Amino acid sequence: GKKSKKMNVTVNTKRMRIMIGVLGMALPWLVALITLSWPQSISITYYSLCAVGTFMVVLGSAGILLINYKGYGLIDDITSTIAGVFGILVCLFPMVYSDDPYMKVGAFNLPSHISNVFHAISAVVFFGALAFMSFFLFTKTNGDMTKQKKIKNIIYRVCGVGMIASFLLLLLNKIPGVNIYNMVWIVETIALFFFGLSWIVKSDAFPFLNDSKR
Repeated sequence: GKKSKKMNVTVNTKRMRIMIGVLGMALPWLVALITLSWPQSISITYYSLCAVGTFMVVLGSAGILLINYKGYGLIDDITSTIAGVFGILVCLFPMVYSDDPYMKVGAFNLPSHISNVFHAISAVVFFGALAFMSFFLFTKTNGDMTKQKKIKNIIYRVCGVGMIASFLLLLLNKIPGVNIYNMVWIVETIALFFFGLSWIVKSDAFPFLNDSKR
């Protein structure tokens, strides 16, 4: 009946949230494990024959799940779709290849220094949309605020700020005399941890945080 159908939709939505969160958190560790190294960045593994498949499949899968995610309202659907589309674009437009910035790369066969511009824009929009969801959308409620919901909202806001703060750290490379290129993977890993945590919490995977609110 209608009730069982609604329960199936709820279960599927929770599973999708967990899958999105786990994929995000696992990506940096998977590429590090496959390359048996600490990569300069996650995106640079596009040029690693042993890790490019993992990078493309994991991030691409997360993007597809985000596009198909159905939230509580139109704004949720639009924001998750934007995040998903730009997550896939991160895959389609590889970062610059420093040894040969004019080498043709990616699905559109662009010089890598041009592809890098689209890659950077896509990454900014991707993390920006995810941070917006965590800080503004996940914190909404359809009724009285419960103790569990208050705790989850703190987590959502910390995750939203954490994603933006982690990403802003990358701008330090633009400051003369500052070089954190070797720390990019760490910063990306932290940002993806916050991303994954917010989605897993949203899935009510932690029993002690469960409540009847959104």
